[in-house]
Amino acid sequence: MKIYISIPISGHKLDKVHSKADAIKQQLIADGHEAITPFDVCSEPDKSYAYYMGRDIEAMLGCDAIYLCDGWQDSRGCQAEAVIAKIYEKQIFPFSEADLINP
Repeated sequence: MKIYISIPISGHKLDKVHSKADAIKQQLIADGHEAITPFDVCSEPDKSYAYYMGRDIEAMLGCDAIYLCDGWQDSRGCQAEAVIAKIYEKQIFPFSEADLINP
């Protein structure tokens, strides 16, 4: 299964978010899935928020499922991704404390 990792980015330190996203990605891969993070989708610096969201949504629509990371409810970008995933009937995996991997 191809899973898009939806993780809050705005207002957070990018290196910490990137590290957490990579850890979750590696766990999903170890579980036999293909995983993609927002950092895989678009690494160009200095683009607009709308540009990044457009690329992220495009990538998420190409996946079978979405993994909603801790704090997704407080992120407008993650909320939008969750709503779009629901509309397009993607499988949704909500964050669970049991999923934490050296955050």
